[in-house]
Amino acid sequence: MVLIYRILTILLWPFVNVFSLFVSALREFLRIRKNDLKRILSAPNPSQDTKVVWLHAASVGELDQCRALAKVFRQKEPKTLLLQSVTSSSVRDSQLEAFDADIKFRLPMDFPWSYNAIFIKFRPEILVLMSWDRWPNLLLAARKFGTRSYLSSAVPPSQKGWLGRKMDRSVFALFTQIFPAHASSEQEFKNLLGAKARLKTLGDCRIDTVVQKVESNTKEFSRPNSYPFSKILVLASTYEPCESLLLPLIQDDNFKDFAFWIFPHKTSPDRIQFIESKVTSLGKVSSRYTSLPFEKQNSRIIVFDVLGLLAFAYKSADFAYVGGGLHNRVHNVLEPAYFGLPILTGPKIDHSSEAKELKRTGGLFTIRSLEDAKKVLLLNEVELKRISRTNRAFLESGRGAGERTYLELRK
Repeated sequence: MVLIYRILTILLWPFVNVFSLFVSALREFLRIRKNDLKRILSAPNPSQDTKVVWLHAASVGELDQCRALAKVFRQKEPKTLLLQSVTSSSVRDSQLEAFDADIKFRLPMDFPWSYNAIFIKFRPEILVLMSWDRWPNLLLAARKFGTRSYLSSAVPPSQKGWLGRKMDRSVFALFTQIFPAHASSEQEFKNLLGAKARLKTLGDCRIDTVVQKVESNTKEFSRPNSYPFSKILVLASTYEPCESLLLPLIQDDNFKDFAFWIFPHKTSPDRIQFIESKVTSLGKVSSRYTSLPFEKQNSRIIVFDVLGLLAFAYKSADFAYVGGGLHNRVHNVLEPAYFGLPILTGPKIDHSSEAKELKRTGGLFTIRSLEDAKKVLLLNEVELKRISRTNRAFLESGRGAGERTYLELRK
């Protein structure tokens, strides 16, 4: 199967070049990666005795996983040269530049020849991918140049067809070893790869990053003074389907004591206006976070039109809805879990090991309808206390995954 993939990517290359002449987004995608490759290849060559480790993240969540592992390498091996690559354009340039690595770049497209120059120049001894990420030509190149490859914080794929599972078996077999995020993930990998697969559950490195982020925060964020609502539902990283599903709650008398704090995934003017129009259409009014000092807010529905506050707002909340799961894939559920909040999201959680684990232990609820949401929001206090203990315990048990992964890599 890997050979078929390799042939297909070779055949695809001419079409990519032709399409890039007419599709500006593809042309820009290729231009950025070409420039990045040229830039990193112009960097000084590492000395013969320099250790080199290459970390790769698919997107923002996986970059958090890499950050935890990179932090341990910096502490244990400050002279090791760290390479950090990313795939998704959702990783902003500023996020990549802020990452504590020596060489940072966007991964070239996965063609058989794409990585040769990188391996030849930097000679990485270790390549670490995160979560579910698997690029066959990258893994084959690592083998060719004698680089050990690992999948950390690993999540089994959700392929359901025979052909997809066969392809996954052949690609995951290219890794030197796989470190599943949870015991349940290890069992799923065994079901896919067989009992002889090299697996060792070490946890999800992202937990370390989330815990460090929350516990090192000095920002004070609490409910406004004399806030007239007893419960707060945070709607986090929302998209239009999220608001369309959940905002009718504001009309239900069963939730008249609930406040709704809305953090849209994007804070562009059109998104803020959409939310405000939706609230108005339901006969209610909303207030923007920036409209007046937060401690003076008394609005039931607050639309947060700035970034950077969500992780700290959870501390004041009673429930959290995390967006993405209705239409694509769920976003970060670890931050609300840290504060012991019951978590609601859509059904698309297969890519997220932490969401699947939280659902399995009863602290996360997948919803498809307004009625599903109401059942969770009206749970009794005994059940809410159990959920709080369970979600907090999940985060506590996951601490130290970066350290465990580092020790395993250095065995």
